[in-house]
Amino acid sequence: MELLGPGLGREAIGLRSRRAGGVGARNGHAFGGQQFSPGRDEVNPQASRDCAVEGFSQAGITDPRSEIDAVEMYVPFSWYEPMWLESLGFSEPDRGWQMVEDGSTDIDGGDLPVNCSGGVLSSNPIGASGMIRFAEAALQVRGMAGDHQVDGARRAFGHAYGGGAQYFAMWVVGADKP
Repeated sequence: MELLGPGLGREAIGLRSRRAGGVGARNGHAFGGQQFSPGRDEVNPQASRDCAVEGFSQAGITDPRSEIDAVEMYVPFSWYEPMWLESLGFSEPDRGWQMVEDGSTDIDGGDLPVNCSGGVLSSNPIGASGMIRFAEAALQVRGMAGDHQVDGARRAFGHAYGGGAQYFAMWVVGADKP
């Protein structure tokens, strides 16, 4: 999938295209048609882990924390950030909170800037929120994120989920051809 600017194509506007290096999509199970069922892990859903493994594998990423420059995650409540950092493989289990607390996820000085756009906490148009995360990831690697641009971002991660953490979609987009 090539990401081009508006207009007549990259030649007309002088932009290099960017490519999606890995895409994942998964849905979890619902017991008896119920979204929340006994035994289903709401904090670290299997579908989230599987989706991350698929997307990172397609992009050739073996160490997400060191190989991703910017992350746009669907974080509707502050406690979701450490939860998703763990579930998506950016942090060891039970250590996502430390990344947030020690500034690892900050745009200024963090080694894994998360939601530099403000994320879903600053704007949550239901239905579009997930696609906005993907668009923000693409803006990062195109150098078009404005005031929230991560300097030198070459690979970015976009994340969306819905249905009570039952459905997941993610992508890795890069400035370089995979």
